[in-house]
Amino acid sequence: RGMLGLSWFATDKFADAARTFEPLGSVGMIDSETGYAWAASLAHTGDMKGATEVLASFESQPRAPETLLLVGQLWTEIGDYSRAVATFERALDSDAAMPRAHFYEGLAYIRWEHWPEAAKEFQAELSVVPDEPDALYHLGFVDQQQSKIDEALALYLKVIAANPDYVNAQYEAGKILLDRGDFANAAAHLQVAASLSPDKDYIHYQLQSAYRKLGRDADADHELEIYKGLKAQARARVADAIKQQTHQERIP
Repeated sequence: RGMLGLSWFATDKFADAARTFEPLGSVGMIDSETGYAWAASLAHTGDMKGATEVLASFESQPRAPETLLLVGQLWTEIGDYSRAVATFERALDSDAAMPRAHFYEGLAYIRWEHWPEAAKEFQAELSVVPDEPDALYHLGFVDQQQSKIDEALALYLKVIAANPDYVNAQYEAGKILLDRGDFANAAAHLQVAASLSPDKDYIHYQLQSAYRKLGRDADADHELEIYKGLKAQARARVADAIKQQTHQERIP
């Protein structure tokens, strides 16, 4: 049963995995292989109460630091940020220089909207892995939330210089430059972002704004149409999902 549940989990069939794991009870919760997969499956299906119960049982047993990183990330996904932070700290107690541990703790603080604490963790990650692009980008994001716009832009541009395909940095740099009236450079960054992630409607919306400011109305109209088309597709997907869920609920 445990192996079957793990197979469902490995193929992203989370509801099937959770149903398969359930008869295992407390033994399955603390098992080194099934416990985490069970908790993660419940979280992916939106059962945060069940995920909390299973993950707490799983974490009650001694775990390797690498496993604690997974547990902490799952606590973040569940929304229990204090537990996430505590779990990452336990991992760091075992290895203070563990790559990604400070980074994941910083992400938990971002979700918690604890900006100074998040900045401290990303800076700590950069002391372990200098110029790590994800840590640089998220430190920039935290600076932006604290209205440190100059610092944020400098970090985004540093990420872009080494990693021009880092779409979020291109987008955020473009937005800042657009707000500052530097429309040509804003459009340049947003063009790259749109080419890297053509399915993101919000990028096309910002790009059309930059084009409009530059007097490139035809290009702006083209981007606006792409934006409207993507928004319409998103609404259709939501409507189809609601219709499908309603149909399933009516099946006896």
